Amino acid sequence: MKLKKFAVATALAISASPVLAQNFEGTTPDDRIGATNNGNEDSIKVGRQNISLFQQSLQNQDYSEARINLQWLLKNAPYAITGIYTQGPFIYYNLITKETDQAKKLAYFNEMMEIFAAREKNLDVLNTFAKTKSTLGDVLALKADYYNWTAPNTPGSGYTLNKSYDNYSQAIKMINEKGGREIEGSVLQNFFLVSDAMYKSAPNVLREQYLQDYLDSKDACEKMLQLAKEAKAEGDEEKANKLVAKYDGPLALIEQTFSQSGAADREQIIAIYTKKFDSYKDDINKLNGAINLMAMNDCDDSEIYYQYAEAAYNIEPTFTSAIGLAQKAQKDGQMEKMLDYYNKALELTSSDANRGVICLKIAYALTKSKQYTGALTYAEKAINYNSDLTGKANLNMANVYAMLGQYPQAIECCTKASEFDITLRGAADRLKANIQKAQASQAANDKARKEYDDFIRRQKAEEEFWSGGAKK
Repeated sequence: MKLKKFAVATALAISASPVLAQNFEGTTPDDRIGATNNGNEDSIKVGRQNISLFQQSLQNQDYSEARINLQWLLKNAPYAITGIYTQGPFIYYNLITKETDQAKKLAYFNEMMEIFAAREKNLDVLNTFAKTKSTLGDVLALKADYYNWTAPNTPGSGYTLNKSYDNYSQAIKMINEKGGREIEGSVLQNFFLVSDAMYKSAPNVLREQYLQDYLDSKDACEKMLQLAKEAKAEGDEEKANKLVAKYDGPLALIEQTFSQSGAADREQIIAIYTKKFDSYKDDINKLNGAINLMAMNDCDDSEIYYQYAEAAYNIEPTFTSAIGLAQKAQKDGQMEKMLDYYNKALELTSSDANRGVICLKIAYALTKSKQYTGALTYAEKAINYNSDLTGKANLNMANVYAMLGQYPQAIECCTKASEFDITLRGAADRLKANIQKAQASQAANDKARKEYDDFIRRQKAEEEFWSGGAKK
């Protein structure tokens, strides 16, 4: 379609149906500039020049010049290119961070917020021709990041920690509800850092919110890393590496931040989830989240943990709730029932990594109940499912062999554990030293026993000689 006809058709469409969004699928920047300016050739020419200067200035990192071109396009050709909205905030970020004049800094900040407002307003139209479609949640997530990065250091921006937190919460909620691209790892990381700052400002009031934010952020990262593992298994190394690059670092920072927060207080967590049980007991997602968090923070021997596990299992059995019921059965001394639930957990998980962890839990439980043959069997299964557990499994087997008095095997397992997993080296070497002492003590006892047995044999022979007249 020629430009002039396109412009007329668009104008008619707008006048006939003003509530319908324009559709620029398959159009060029010239088409979209012309549609905004009634096909005016001079406007199209000026618009094309501004696009070129905008892109060139951005490439040269001349952000002041890029801003001038961006502002013209935003006012006169808002549908010309998506770069106005995707690269515009980056331009303003650089201007804000380098500007020392507070009035100019605030003006840049307000202009940047106007870009986000314009993108929200024009999003449906922009998606008709954008190579990568965006949801409102995606836009709000980016806005939350730029607000968080610039507003605190911009006097007059109206920044508050609460507003930053609300920006992230709204964006994440919208992405989860409305779909779109997955939440970026950087967004999850930044959200949790804001949540951490909120928690530190009022720990007694915000602990529950903080625990939930931790669960949600951690879970989102772990799901994406699981996709990376699946991609690698399917031979898609590129996809796997991209996902790991996006989510591994944020997950590590989230874990580190949480561990340093002091929020994982056992008694506090038990108290929180005891209070929440009635409102959580019919929601499988909340139940499973609580189970996971309690398990991670040494609350998995508490009665409330078992209540959550039972409630979750009754709604929809999962390997996590099955493990909870297995642990309760173990505590109650019901070993057969414990094994039934652990084996159910093995059936319910699709991950060999999880199966390995479950087998190791079974090995620990059987060791504790002195079922040594079973403990050794499940420790070997743990390694077969997940070779990363070789060190821990061998350390458990070393304990089992030591309890059986099979010291050479126990020492060999200690050596394997130490060599395979550097984090277990100290524990393995200490256990090995203790086993060697027991082995030496056993050797001394065996020698003493042999000498005693020899003495008794000789004494008996003497007695038989004198009583029977024939020394043997």
